Amino acid sequence: MSKDVRGQWQIIQTSGHVVDLNIGDEDADGTFDDNVGQKSAHERFSGDGRISDAMATDDEFVCLISWDNGAKGRYSGRFDFQGRLTGVCHDEVHPSAVASWFARRPPSDEFGAL
Repeated sequence: MSKDVRGQWQIIQTSGHVVDLNIGDEDADGTFDDNVGQKSAHERFSGDGRISDAMATDDEFVCLISWDNGAKGRYSGRFDFQGRLTGVCHDEVHPSAVASWFARRPPSDEFGAL
């Protein structure tokens, strides 16, 4: 069973970037394809992003976000025993650009099981 990452939530990066995510459908195996209208990413400096290569399991979350500004953010995170998600990301176009991050989904920082 995978963590349920559907809905609206944010990735808060140590670089100061805040990624707003909206994930629509998620398959039972935790993958979610880049279907138009099914998911979106936005960041005020990077613009809109296309989410691909994405999966959530009971232990981790990974995705690639291709941003309007040309950056390609690879996000990789792990869920702790309380369901909180933290990780690291790097820009595949500029590999030296690395940041830690945590996820926030109101009203708490936890993700439930799918």
